[in-house]
Amino acid sequence: MKNKHLTLLMIVLCSVFSCTQQNKDDNTMLPVSDKFKDITAANYVDRMFKAVKHYDKEPRYFIRPVQNNCVFEILVNDIRVHEEYSMEVLGSPKSINHAILQSGPQTVTVRMYPLGDAMKRAYGTEKTITTLLPTTEMNISVVNYEAFNISQDLDDEIVVKEYHSPTKEGSDEFLGAGLPYYEYTFNFNAEVPYKLQGWRESQDLTKLDKDSLEAQVLSYYKKLKKVYLTKDEDALARTSFGDFLIIAQTDYFSKRDIQELWDEIRGNLYKKNMDFQPFENYVMNFYGNGNIVALRHPSKEPIDSRLRGRSAFWFKYETETSIRVFFPSIDLYLPKGEPLKNLRRIE
Repeated sequence: MKNKHLTLLMIVLCSVFSCTQQNKDDNTMLPVSDKFKDITAANYVDRMFKAVKHYDKEPRYFIRPVQNNCVFEILVNDIRVHEEYSMEVLGSPKSINHAILQSGPQTVTVRMYPLGDAMKRAYGTEKTITTLLPTTEMNISVVNYEAFNISQDLDDEIVVKEYHSPTKEGSDEFLGAGLPYYEYTFNFNAEVPYKLQGWRESQDLTKLDKDSLEAQVLSYYKKLKKVYLTKDEDALARTSFGDFLIIAQTDYFSKRDIQELWDEIRGNLYKKNMDFQPFENYVMNFYGNGNIVALRHPSKEPIDSRLRGRSAFWFKYETETSIRVFFPSIDLYLPKGEPLKNLRRIE
């Protein structure tokens, strides 16, 4: 009888181990570049620190947006760098280095939306504003610190470009007054010591069959969801490494910075009582001049203000005092010459 019980116990343990191993194996099905396939939770920090190059002068670029009577999104080289859907004004400049892959001309795109219900939420007014106003304006400064690693004093800040939203000829009235949406672009020149490939050498996803592409993005999101639910640190390390390496290089991360980054990434796997929300009510957005795709909730109203413009990959979790939400941006690309099934995180 004792041997029989022992045999049953071994069968149960083997079954549990087999299921766990199967979950791990399924997670490795997430596409990743060959050069990152040996990345693990254990070597993530050392490998990234070894890959990040440092320079005598490490320039950083920032934007300072100031808006009036609008909400907005800002993209640099068609990469989202900042959005504001409320009445708040950005207090500190926003770093944009992660959108700058090499020296030369850079393009800033400003997308302006009406206030909608932002006034209601901020001041309790009853009016919903559905068009941009004659007094709407959006002014942006691009600033540079030539050696951010040496000095970060305001006296060292250089204004590279200032741009004001256009007005009608002969007046101060906003050119887009009365419209439900307005977009403008301007260029500035950046000088950085690095040159990254990033998403530049990849396929134009806007030319692919939309249904097939959407199905592949959803497949990736569902597999990534499983990585979180199974708390597979190695799979998360592998699949996120290239994406965050761009940030680490363009912002010249130290080993301490990288360790803090990995601690945060890893920590997201252990948020309490993760409750993933359905992949629904999203739009398929393209960035990087068509080379990057992501599923996000719409930017235009009507939309739940809590979801507006946010990732369709999200979950609720518990803290000691409240229920919170986590919206990681999952941006995917497809290297040239590879099949759609290899769609993966940007790198």
